[in-house]
Amino acid sequence: MQFAFQSTAPTILCCMCGTGIEPNPSNMCVNCIRSQVDITEGIPKQLILNFCRYCGRYHQPPNLGEL
Repeated sequence: MQFAFQSTAPTILCCMCGTGIEPNPSNMCVNCIRSQVDITEGIPKQLILNFCRYCGRYHQPPNLGEL
């Protein structure tokens, strides 16, 4: 007689909404992580691009960080 064992991953409840999830370091489901964490923090949301209206080229200032 042979036995077949089925392996199931343990689940926990999300600490915010109570949905059953696989354990992770934050103990939160993907939707709750998305609502609580801003992954774009520190990245500028707006930028000014200067271009020549005559030739259509964009202005690229010199990179002074490599001096």
